[in-house]
Amino acid sequence: MVTTKEWFTVEEAGEYLCVSKRTIYKLTREGRLPAFRIGKERHRRLRREDLDRVPYPIGERANVGALLNLSGKADPVLAEIGDNEKDAAYDRI
Repeated sequence: MVTTKEWFTVEEAGEYLCVSKRTIYKLTREGRLPAFRIGKERHRRLRREDLDRVPYPIGERANVGALLNLSGKADPVLAEIGDNEKDAAYDRI
């Protein structure tokens, strides 16, 4: 979801992170996601910047781009590790 919106309601934040409203409430209660209260009814509003920084358990939201850049062409150390005589048996697999 690409958006230029800066402030989100709880429901919109849930859609943005692909989680339920209940999860958003839990994250704010645990202090992992800052929320701002506005108005008499104290509605919560969340900043996109904070939503983008919500910590995720490993595997749920991996940085695939960083993993794709990890190659022998990009890193000479990896190229040397992958191309040596000690692992010649693995090259045939």
